[in-house]
Amino acid sequence: MRISAFAAVSIAAAFASHLAIAQTANDAAASQPAVAMTKADARLHNRQLSKSVRQALYKTKGLQASNIAVLVKGGTVSLVGTVPEASQIQKAGDVAQRVPQVAAVDNRLIVEEEGAQ
Repeated sequence: MRISAFAAVSIAAAFASHLAIAQTANDAAASQPAVAMTKADARLHNRQLSKSVRQALYKTKGLQASNIAVLVKGGTVSLVGTVPEASQIQKAGDVAQRVPQVAAVDNRLIVEEEGAQ
């Protein structure tokens, strides 16, 4: 017997709503999420967070973000690349830390060597 995807989703949704109704307000507040984030969900979240950090960096006045790569894994943001001045290293890290859902920043920026391209 073959169950269509729609039927399977409907059954799962009905089961989940039944469980939600069975919880009291205290149980719901104290319980942890029942389902862990899938790898696909984690990748999507990482991409969205990376985009948010890049946008924040590019919008920051006095920060040249064109040579900064933003890598995200599990809420930890890594900034890799070069900036023209040492003061921009701290500024980039501060900007990234203020983005919602950023848990930590690993700032690996360096000052671009004079004459390097």
